[in-house]
Amino acid sequence: MTRKAFTHFINTLKMNKKNIRGYSVYYDDKTIKAFNHLAYVLSFEETDSLFNSARLSGKIHFEDRLGRNFTLISKNNNKFELKKR
Repeated sequence: MTRKAFTHFINTLKMNKKNIRGYSVYYDDKTIKAFNHLAYVLSFEETDSLFNSARLSGKIHFEDRLGRNFTLISKNNNKFELKKR
């Protein structure tokens, strides 16, 4: 296992996983606000649109209603990761 792969593996262990409308979303303490925004603030159509865009392009940048910047990254098979920008 390469050093980069090992680092990614360790970081994944620190992440939480929950479902948002059928999508598995991995997030950490820095991105809990983004998770809450996707899960509880946006409408079903808005959330579904973000997930579909991320799946097609690999990732999508978005911000919550307070202007915090995040990235939704498509991993595979309806699995996504949230990152803070």
